[in-house]
This record gives sequence, structure tokens and C-alpha cells, in this order.
Amino acid sequence: MSSRTYMRMWLESQAALKELLAQELPSQPPRPEKDQRLFFHLLATLFLRYTQILRCLETCYDQMVHPQKRRVLQHMLDGVMGRVLELKNEMVETELSEYHYMDDVLQDLKLTPADMEVPIPRYFVNQRAKALKERQQVLSEILARVEPSMPSGPSRPAMLRDEAVQLVQMAERMRQGRLRSKFMWEIRRDEERERRARESGAKELDREQAALCIQKVWKGCLQRRCTKLERQREMAFIGMAPDPKALGLSAAMLRAQLGEEFRHLRQADYEAEYQQAMVSIREGLYEVEGPDMREEMKEQLRQWFIECHDLTGRFPEFPDEEIGGSSILFAEKTPEQVKAELDLLEAEGQRKKDKKKDKEKTKEGKQKKGKDKKQEEDEGLKLALSKFLPVISEGFTQYQTIWGNRDESDNFEQRYEPELIKAQKRKEVEKELRLQVDELMREELQRLKLAVDREEGKPRKEKKSSKQQKGKKGGKKEKDLTPDRTLDSLYEELVLQGILKQAQRVQLADYTGDFCYLGTTLRMAGIEPTPSVMDIRQNITLYAILRLGSPTLHEMAPQVKSVLLAGPAGTGKKMLVHTVCTETGANLFDLSPDNLVGKYPGKAGLSMLMHVVFKVARLMQPSVIWIGNAEKTFYKKVPKEEKQGVLWMGVSIPWVVQSLGPCGLRKVGTGSLPYKAATWLTPSD
Repeated sequence: MSSRTYMRMWLESQAALKELLAQELPSQPPRPEKDQRLFFHLLATLFLRYTQILRCLETCYDQMVHPQKRRVLQHMLDGVMGRVLELKNEMVETELSEYHYMDDVLQDLKLTPADMEVPIPRYFVNQRAKALKERQQVLSEILARVEPSMPSGPSRPAMLRDEAVQLVQMAERMRQGRLRSKFMWEIRRDEERERRARESGAKELDREQAALCIQKVWKGCLQRRCTKLERQREMAFIGMAPDPKALGLSAAMLRAQLGEEFRHLRQADYEAEYQQAMVSIREGLYEVEGPDMREEMKEQLRQWFIECHDLTGRFPEFPDEEIGGSSILFAEKTPEQVKAELDLLEAEGQRKKDKKKDKEKTKEGKQKKGKDKKQEEDEGLKLALSKFLPVISEGFTQYQTIWGNRDESDNFEQRYEPELIKAQKRKEVEKELRLQVDELMREELQRLKLAVDREEGKPRKEKKSSKQQKGKKGGKKEKDLTPDRTLDSLYEELVLQGILKQAQRVQLADYTGDFCYLGTTLRMAGIEPTPSVMDIRQNITLYAILRLGSPTLHEMAPQVKSVLLAGPAGTGKKMLVHTVCTETGANLFDLSPDNLVGKYPGKAGLSMLMHVVFKVARLMQPSVIWIGNAEKTFYKKVPKEEKQGVLWMGVSIPWVVQSLGPCGLRKVGTGSLPYKAATWLTPSD
């Protein structure tokens, strides 16, 4: 498809977003909804509409080649994904269930169950393709060095001579029996053929009878072949067998696939050109417009000095860098307004102290009044405040301002716009020059005070930044147990110990399954339906893949620290773990009890293991920490058949995908997992 097609898709998404923003950000606050079913219907409608917009934006971002449009698209894409996660969280709190059935909403919106699938943005992996390839190469090299030296497994004991002779004799008797059976079948076939010839009298068939015989055999063969093909088509139609036509790509599909790959190559080329243009345009602005900007700032500051001196009889105090320096003076304000603002900033600290005292006094009274009000009036259900609606609104406004009515008839190849880069870099150059001018004008102001007002220059007290103050107030930093070791050495150690593993390349689409069509009917009958495979795919996408793939969602979306996969053997729990790593390009750390037997023994070894794992996982984000057969870590008494090595751990896990051996998915608490003390249980214990 052409660039015009994707621009049309973007325009349609903007129109849909405009309707949703008008619905979610009305001029008057909406009334709370007291009916839970109507409120869930509203949430489900918003969820499905945002999902459709997300699918369009993801396609546009993946195929557009214009570098500046892609930045606006990614900003909006993250905002829409975050809103989808917020709506999912509200649906869970409303229904108290991780699985939702929206048959009536799908029917109202004229959508199919396949439209409920939340798409996974391809930029999670594409933007980090080079880093992932290098990491994969390093991991393959380490495994190649280790595998030849690793024992292949326990060697079988040597077979005795008599047993070997008996095994050979048995195989020889079976071979002779097969030959004898085949020989007897051929004899019976020849005898039957001779018997039929004698019964027919060995008459020679004329030409017409022979042709009829051949036609009968050929028609029977054709009919059997057609019946077989019809059977295959029927099985493919009902979904019981793969469609033979789908196994091979058609010419149109091949052309479309090649077009997508060509667009990806153009994206990389245009991005490199854009980055180079940003550097060159910034240098040009600094050299051409920089001197004029610098002189203009100086003249404005000198004029401000004179106006303040004429008004108050004294030169003003120069604003500190923490409050913006001289930038607060160039907001089209009079000297009186600037002086009033500076006075307010100085008095703000005292006001905050007074407010804290008043809050402490009135806190108890407010709590009592709040309880009484909640008992008196029933507010009902309403949408919670969203962190992502401002992001979506900002992206929508940016699109309308820059790209809504822009004429791109002369930009057929969709390259970068130099004027937009100049407007962006001009602000950066102005900010950098302002810092330099502020230092010079502070010295000049001090000299003016000494010359005109005869004031002695008082040494300026350096204020400690808020980060330094928070650092002192904060708790103790975690002790680094490996300060002298590099990240590469720790990475290699975990690979050699089998803790950091190479994830299998499995896509989430490979976890095939259909929608639960009786979910709403069963719930109306008071029966909780079994989650379908599609429900599990959707929850894996929402709880694990989107949050791991996007740093913005991981920071702003409702927090989910761990995910529990529960089900019998063979339901695909381990496959889903590898799917999360494949779709996000995450590292896979295996902390399963069976994998930790004989590694890092003792309490000190356990502390070192946890430190190394979390240090590498933190420095090489995103990462997935997988605990297979997690129920073994909670044993009070180890069964006799499993007394080979069970590790009990006490850790706080930021992202854990646990495999626990009904296939379902649910969240675990956001705090630390309640593991036991670190001990080893062996047969000798």
C-alpha cells in the first residue's frame, strides 16, 4: 500500500480519537452509574474501540517511512496502549474476574471475536534488532564453548555377551518371519489369480469389453481421488485440518510482504538521514543565528536592569537556575510582575510549612467527615482518572497543529521536513545560549551593583538540589556484592550455570485457540466458564508483553509485578513464557527449583545468586524471571520421590512469569512473594 493509504488510516484513527476524547473529557462531569451491568457495557465499548484504534495506529507506525510522523505516531500509540490497560484494570475491578465476555458489545459494534485481539506492536523488537542480534551472537558463542565440554548424559552399562547374542538372534528371527510372510502372500495371490482364470475359461476379451473394463477401473480411481479432495476441503473448512492453499503464499501476498520489507529498509535509511540532519541543522543555527540570539538576550537583560532600577531605586536579584534563570523574565511581563513573582517564590517555603501544620490538625476531622458523607450518599460507579488521556490529547493536538492541514504534494518520498527540525533545534540552541548569557549577566549585574549602588558582593549560597536532598532522606543503598566484576563476566557466569537461557522463538499467534462463544450464556446461568485460549492470549499480551515492551507503559500503567500461569502438563505454560521473551526481546532467567539443584549452595550462595540475577536483569532490560514448578518452593515437607534438591527463596521479584503445574492466568500481589528461608533439602537431610 502507498503512503497515502496509511495517512488515510491515520486520519480515520484521529477522527475516532476525537469522538472518544469528547466522550471521556466532557465539559460537565458525567453522573455516576449505579447499574453495574451498564457501567461494564460502557467499559467494554471503550475497550473495544480503543483496541481498533490501536490496531490502525500500530499498522501505520510499522509502515510509515516519514521519521517525524513516526515520532508523533509512537507517542500516540503508547498513549492508546496505556488507556487500553487502564480500561482492562477497571473491568477487572468491576467484574472481579480476569476474563470478560462482551458478546452484546461485539454485536452492537458489528465486530467479530477476532477483533478483540490486542495487537502487539512490532517496534518492540524492530527498534532493538541490532542489540538483540549482538546479544544472541554472544549467547551462541558461550553455549558453543560449553556444549562440547558438557557430558552428554549418563553412559549405559556395558551389555553382556550372552544378552547381545540373544538380541541379534531375536532380530534375525523377526526378519526371517517377515520374509516368510511375504513369500506366502505372493503364493496365495498367484493361486487366486489362476483360479479366476480357470473359472472364466480364459476367454479373450474383445475390444469393446476391454475398453469397458479399463473405463471402470479409471472412473473408480477418479472418483476415489475426488472423494479424497472433497474430504480434505471439508476438514479444512470446519477447521480440523490446515488449508492446503494457505501453505503457500500467493503472488499478491508475496508482493505485499516484499513491499513491507522494503519499507522497513527505507525507514532505517530515512532515520539515519534525519539524525544527521538534526546535527547539521543545529550546528548551522548555532553559527548563523547564535550570535544574534546572544546579543538580543543581553540587551533584554540590560533593559530589565535599567527598568527595575528606575522603578525601585535598586538593581534586582538575578533569578536562580532552579526556577528557570532569565527565561522567566522573557514571558512578556512587566518588572512589577516579575518582582512580585520573585517575592512569591521566596515566601512559598514559609507557606508550605504553615500548610503542613494545618493539614496535620485537620486530618482527623476530614477523615470523620468523609466517612459520614460516604454513608449518606451513594456515588455509584464512574471512570477513574486516567494518566494516558492527557498523552492522547497532546498527540491529537500535535497532529492537528503540524500535520492536519500540511501540504505534502512536493514530498512524495516522505523525507524529513527541515523547517520542523529548525523550530525544534532553535529552542535547544536558545536554551543553551541562555545558560551562557545568564552566567555573564550575573557577573555584569554584580559589577553594576558595586559601581552604582555601592553594594558589596555577598557570596551566593548554593542551594542543594531536590535530588541531593532526597538522596540524604532516602534509605540505605543496596550493597553491591560484585563491585569489581563487569557485566559481561556476570552474564557469562549465568549462562555457564544454566540460569540465563536462550529463549525459543515462538510467536503468540502459535498458541492457537478460539473464542469462548458460550461465556455470556454460562455466566447468566450462574456458571463460571473455563477460560478459552483466546482469553489467555489476550491476558498475556496485556499483563506481560505490552508492559515489558514499552518503558512508558511500564512506568505509567497500573502496576503488575508478577504473573501466574496455572494448568496441567501440556497446556502451554512454558510456551507462553518463551512467547513473552520472543515478542519483547527479553532475557530469560530460569530460577526453577530443578534448575538450581547443586548451584550456589548455602545462604551466602543464595544471596549471591539473587544479587547477580537482579543486577544483570536490571542492566539488560527487559528481562523475564521464570520459576517453573513454583509449588515446590512452598513445600513444608518434601515428598520422598522429589528429595533431590529444593530451594526455598526470599526475594522481591519485579517481573516474574511463574509456571505452575486448569490452564488460566491471573495476577499475583504486587509485593514480595512469600518465600521461605534459604535452605537446601537433600536425601541426607
